[in-house]
Amino acid sequence: MRICDLKPESVFGFFAEISAIPHGSGNTEGLADYCMEFAKKRNLKAVKDSGGNVIIFSEGTNGREKSESVILQGHLDMVCEKNPDCALDMQSEPITLCTDGNYIWADGTTLGGDDGIAIAYILAVLDDPSVPHPPIEAVFTRDEEIGMLGAAELDFSNITGKRLINIDSEEEGVFTVSCAGGITAHCRVPLSSAKSGCTLCALEIEIGGLTGGHSGTDIGKNRQNAAKLMGSLLEYINNNAEIGIAHVLSGGKTNVIPQSAAALICADKNNADLIKNTVYDFYEAIQRKMPEEPSLTVSVSDAAMPDTLTDTNGTRKLIDALINIPNGVRAVSPETDGMAETSLNLGILRADADTLDTDCLIRSNTENGKRLTMRCLKEFIAGIGGDISFSADYPSWEYRNVSPLRDIMTEVYEKMYAAPPRIEAIHAGLECGLFADKIADIDMVSIGPDIENIHTPRERMSVASVARTWNFLLKILEKM
Repeated sequence: MRICDLKPESVFGFFAEISAIPHGSGNTEGLADYCMEFAKKRNLKAVKDSGGNVIIFSEGTNGREKSESVILQGHLDMVCEKNPDCALDMQSEPITLCTDGNYIWADGTTLGGDDGIAIAYILAVLDDPSVPHPPIEAVFTRDEEIGMLGAAELDFSNITGKRLINIDSEEEGVFTVSCAGGITAHCRVPLSSAKSGCTLCALEIEIGGLTGGHSGTDIGKNRQNAAKLMGSLLEYINNNAEIGIAHVLSGGKTNVIPQSAAALICADKNNADLIKNTVYDFYEAIQRKMPEEPSLTVSVSDAAMPDTLTDTNGTRKLIDALINIPNGVRAVSPETDGMAETSLNLGILRADADTLDTDCLIRSNTENGKRLTMRCLKEFIAGIGGDISFSADYPSWEYRNVSPLRDIMTEVYEKMYAAPPRIEAIHAGLECGLFADKIADIDMVSIGPDIENIHTPRERMSVASVARTWNFLLKILEKM
């Protein structure tokens, strides 16, 4: 099937146009300009602030002109991940959309349903004069996926609304009413190095095929972190034959659990076969222990000799850092069964013979949990002689006991589906936390259609769920 054959046509039409514009994090200017041009063609007031965010204003439809306004909100950027064999340049080339009529996905890359579908929904509402709605303030923020940078710089003087529907959730029938705050930690640890020698050989080791996923919603699902797994493999090798390390690389986004890792190591030529056998032994051993990672691959191959590598002390320090750096769930929510309350994701690892650099994303649904994890990581990095800095700090969104917006949406949902929605907190960041921090007494709910495996090339979005959520959104706006 073609994307243009899917219904609702307006929503999928806008989604296809959005998908044709590269809009990965840090590259949202094109999509922001598209939204501004959309508003200009329809004579809608719009502003683009200094933070790269776009706000489009629409008056209420007949009889609703003086109703209380509503903020419809989504983010412009998507996570750009692709399969190893995909040659697409996601910085400059459009993704290729695919559909079988039941799902929509992208060929070899992330889809960007997170959060392109929000932009598509909102533009479809603004584009159709027959849709009844109160005054709308449509807020499109830049760079949500890399620390909510746009929302942090949003010019809130342009916003008057006190009711906000965030369309950045991925499960139909769930009303998200609380979210985690977060902060990014940048760690740098010096290593000691030595020159390579003629008695050495070089081997490239690769780990791949891990499930990966979202570093918030998937962090408690026992998915392996490729950077941490590489640390265990290097330890296993070094226990059998002394090695030096030229580089270790893993991950590309702090909010994605790394799916792959690569290391270039050096060892005595006489130990080459021993190391290769050790790698295979490690792979066979962990395969049995990790049924949740059925696609795991581990390989080793001969490589060109690097100029420098870690010396004995540098190797030990690097391996110890990878094994012992905090990672994963740090605390479980006492209120929400099974949900992580505080976590840390080792998302990006770049090490050479002289320096180990990591970027980690700390999340917590409580401010205290976030600060305690920051202190724990800071003490660990200081203990191995490194430095740490923090950026992109954003607040959590706490549950609101009284929520007229939630009541309206629940009433509409129950009439449409003859069943109540699920009211949930989420262990992931939503820009609602920043809106709550800037707009006193704002009333918010986050919704969205079913989207699976976000932040991975396996991302896919349910066509039927997109349609149902669209109809639900229209009923909410009519009721408001």
